[in-house]
Amino acid sequence: MGLSRLGNTDSTTTTTTLHQLSDGPSIPTAATPGTVHCLYPINWWERKLKMILELSVDASNVDNLKNGARKIISHVRPEWKQDELQYKVYTDGITNQLIGVWYNDRNSQLLIRVYGQMTEKFIDRGVEKNNFEILHKAGCGPELHAVFENGLCYGYIVGEPVTTDQIIQVPIWECVAKEMAKFHRIQVENKGHPILFPKIRRFFSLMPDKFSDPEKQKRLEKSGYTKESLQKEVEVLADKLESLKCPVVFSHNDLLLGNVIWNNNQRTVNFIDYEYGGPNFQPFDIANHFNEFAGVDEVDYNRYPNKAFQYKWLRTYLAGYTNKTQEDVLEEEVEKWYVWVNKFALSSHLFWGSWALVQAEFSTIDFDFLGYGIIRLNEHFAKKDEYLGLKVSC
Repeated sequence: MGLSRLGNTDSTTTTTTLHQLSDGPSIPTAATPGTVHCLYPINWWERKLKMILELSVDASNVDNLKNGARKIISHVRPEWKQDELQYKVYTDGITNQLIGVWYNDRNSQLLIRVYGQMTEKFIDRGVEKNNFEILHKAGCGPELHAVFENGLCYGYIVGEPVTTDQIIQVPIWECVAKEMAKFHRIQVENKGHPILFPKIRRFFSLMPDKFSDPEKQKRLEKSGYTKESLQKEVEVLADKLESLKCPVVFSHNDLLLGNVIWNNNQRTVNFIDYEYGGPNFQPFDIANHFNEFAGVDEVDYNRYPNKAFQYKWLRTYLAGYTNKTQEDVLEEEVEKWYVWVNKFALSSHLFWGSWALVQAEFSTIDFDFLGYGIIRLNEHFAKKDEYLGLKVSC
C-alpha cells in the first residue's frame, strides 16, 4: 500500500455539507443541478457504522496478526468458515500494518488495518472514519465494515498499485486525472481551512529537538538541516503559496503510487487510504501526486513529469473537473494550473520531509525515514528558486 501516512491531530467537532451523497438529511441546491446536499457531523460514522468492536489486534508478528484478523472476521463475516480462511499480509506500508482475509473468493476479501505504534499522536481516527463514509457514499471508496481499538476493517478494491512505469502510460494517467477530478468535485461547504501548513507545523512540533538515536542525530547534523531553520522555511513558503489564493477542495492529500489502484480488467482507477483526506489547496493533490512519480524505495526525481506531460494531464483533469471537453479548456487556464502545481510541489516536499523526521523518531517499522526525509528536503531546496520563479505569461 506504499506510504500510509500520518493524519490529522485536531479532534474538534465540525459539520460538513456534501454533494453526491444520497443517504442522510438533505436539502435541494440550485447551485449544482442534479446533486444533493447532505449534512454529516464529524462523528456521523458512529451512528451509521454497524460494528464497533472492543478488542485490539497484536501485530507484533504474522501469527498474532492472523489470529487477530480471525477474531475480527468472526464478527464481521460469521458465515465464513474459520478453518478455511485465507490470508495475505501486505508488506508495502510503512506506517500501518495490513492483512487481507477471504473465504473462497479472493476478490471478496476484507482488509484489516492495524494502526502503527504511536500514530495516535498524529491521526484523528474519527476524521478518517468519517472520510471512509463520505467517499464510499460518493462512489470513491470502499465500505467501512467495523472499527476496533487499534484499527479498521473495510472492503477490498480489486486491482494492483500502479508502478513508476505504469503511471505515465495511457490510459492509466488519464484515469487518475479523471478520478482526481471526481474526488475534488465532492463539494464541501463548511470545509474549514486548508490542512497543509497547520499539519506541517504540527509535524515540526512533534519532531524532537534531538533524536534519541545518536547515529540519526549525526546524520541529521551532517545534512545541515535544523529544526529551527526548517520551521522558518515553512513560514516563508506559506506566505508565498497562500498569497496565490488557490481554491480549496476536499482532497486526498496522499496520492503516492501505492494508493492508486489500477483494475486492468475494468480499466479503472481507485484511490485508497484516507488518513489525510480533508480540505486543502486544490493544486496540492496534483503536485503531491506528481512528486510521487519518483517512487519511495528508490527515489529518482528524474521521473518528475515534464511540462508537456503536465499540460496533457492538467487539461484532462480540468475537463473532468469543469465538465467541459478538453478542447474547451483554455490554454491560459492550463498554464495557470501548471504554475500553481509546481509551486505547491515545494510544499509537498516540506510536508513529507517533516513527516519523515517525526517517523524517524517514533516508528518501529524497518524503513529509513530519516534518509527519506532528507531526500525530500533536498529536492525542495534544489527546485525552490525554479518553481517559485514560475509566472503566468498573460
